[in-house]
Amino acid sequence: MINSNQKEISHIVSRQRFQNLDFVCRLALPLAVIVSGVWVPIFALMQNWPLLLLESLLFITVIAAWIIAKKGHISVGMVVAQIACLAFIVLFSLFFDVPSQAVPRVSHLYLLIIALAGCVNHQLSPSRFQLGIIVSSIFAFIVLSASPMNFGFATNLPDTVRMMTVWAHALLTAGVLCGGVVLLQTNFSSATRLISELRSAIGKKQFELFFQPQVEASGKLIGAEALIRWKHPTRGYIAPDKFIPVAEQAGLMPDIGKWVLETAVQTLALWNASDKTKDLVLSINVSPDQFLSEDFAKNIKSLLHDSGVVSSSLKLELTETMFVSEVDSLITKIQELKDSGIAIALDDFGTGYSSLSYLRHLPLQQLKIDRSFVQAINTDRGALMARSISQMGHDLGLEILAEGIETEEQFKFMLDCGCKVFQGYYFGRPVTLAAFQEYLNSV
Repeated sequence: MINSNQKEISHIVSRQRFQNLDFVCRLALPLAVIVSGVWVPIFALMQNWPLLLLESLLFITVIAAWIIAKKGHISVGMVVAQIACLAFIVLFSLFFDVPSQAVPRVSHLYLLIIALAGCVNHQLSPSRFQLGIIVSSIFAFIVLSASPMNFGFATNLPDTVRMMTVWAHALLTAGVLCGGVVLLQTNFSSATRLISELRSAIGKKQFELFFQPQVEASGKLIGAEALIRWKHPTRGYIAPDKFIPVAEQAGLMPDIGKWVLETAVQTLALWNASDKTKDLVLSINVSPDQFLSEDFAKNIKSLLHDSGVVSSSLKLELTETMFVSEVDSLITKIQELKDSGIAIALDDFGTGYSSLSYLRHLPLQQLKIDRSFVQAINTDRGALMARSISQMGHDLGLEILAEGIETEEQFKFMLDCGCKVFQGYYFGRPVTLAAFQEYLNSV
């Protein structure tokens, strides 16, 4: 919710899921490569050419899947590896690992690992195809477990050979299954513990607002954006990307947003008491859950009235993703806030649900150009995009703010594009209220 880079936060949930599941997927693929690779020379020494061919095909396919995953397409790589492993295990179980009175079939145990890997990958990238692989793996495991499936055309491995591997297969599958379950449980427990700590942090008011300057073209300070930090009693300051996704999933953002709003208004009341800072505008990002609550507009107007803060001193920053649905009701609420004197800005334009059909109807005052466009101005396409977005904002009669300015070159380019307001490390990093007050005294 409350961060200088709202685009980053809009992707925080997926990144958090990536952090929890990516390790499992990346571990599963090289493990599959190792296991399949070990058997290639063994089957070659046994001179079992059909099995060597089958194992070699699996080895090559799993390596290809690993390469695909290393290039960033982890979910695709996982699917490819699962299909190859599923086909191999079923064929191996039917043709080479037929149970006997002396040695049971054990290779089908790997189907449970495939199903577990599929469940993890489905959380990473949900798809019906992935669900089909999971169901197929479980179904094949049940069939192979409940029936000997002994066909006359099978070329079963000698019991002496199977006896040497039965314990290895059983121990390996049991170890991998237990390790996967423990890892997933650890991630779940960590998230649960973090939710509990967040609930406590809300009650104990362990959060703190940092402030990043917003300036005009002349360098004159006109306001700041309020950015949240969690001041943990033992771990110190915790970055938003470590707790915001969990807070969103747990439904805690309205409570956190309420604290941010109240603290921001308190800060504005402090600034309004001084002639030097009374004209400063403070911007805060508002989460969809908070903004869509029925009494949001009423509460914010009441809060401003009770504190004596001028409505125009507060600016609310909304993201494009908020306008995917219920656009008419959102426009009504934005208009109500605007009529009260509260400024509304569209944050990180161009990174979310970009649609001119709704943009031209929104009663906005400001359009914030996302830092990704500012960072890309050194390329022809990036420069063209930045200019086009700026021109679009001007055509709609909006004030244009360029965020993420880090160099003089970026500042001059965005100034040439017609931007009137700027924000970024070039003008100042987010700092505590005390440090920002010192900054105010120095300008």
